[in-house]
Amino acid sequence: RWDHARQFALRAGLGMGYSFTIRYADRGGSDPCDEGESKFCVGVSPLMLDTALAFGATRGLELEARFRMGILTNFDDSRPLQAGFGLRLLTDETRGRFFIGAAVLADFTGGRLRAGGDLDVLLRAEEGWHFDASRWFGFYIAAGQTFGLLRNFSCVVDLNLGVQFRAPP
Repeated sequence: RWDHARQFALRAGLGMGYSFTIRYADRGGSDPCDEGESKFCVGVSPLMLDTALAFGATRGLELEARFRMGILTNFDDSRPLQAGFGLRLLTDETRGRFFIGAAVLADFTGGRLRAGGDLDVLLRAEEGWHFDASRWFGFYIAAGQTFGLLRNFSCVVDLNLGVQFRAPP
């Protein structure tokens, strides 16, 4: 059996990508987007540690609590810190399978007063491929898109590689 039903899972991955931001308003102070008073800012997103504690609610559905943290700082010298809840849908019960996921995250990244405050709401989508090496261990690759809504309109597109440990086998 290669399904994840009634299994608890701990997932950890590393991801990096590219960030696009459209500022709603200028809140004063120094800002890396200030060249020419630009409202549009782009740059490489920081290397992120992406973790999840999940439970296989059905054979192809995992419910998860997520935590994401920047290992490196962002272009504005802030270190991303995000937590929330999501789900992951896996296709057929073979060792290698595709998945899609969605999550709602709160972004607690500090040091962003210029950008509109210390809290943001993020929506994250993921598409990827998961391979189960055994009943209790697997690895995955995922493309992710994270949209910020409150501070600014932002989008981070990233690639994530990780492992998943599950119990009981």
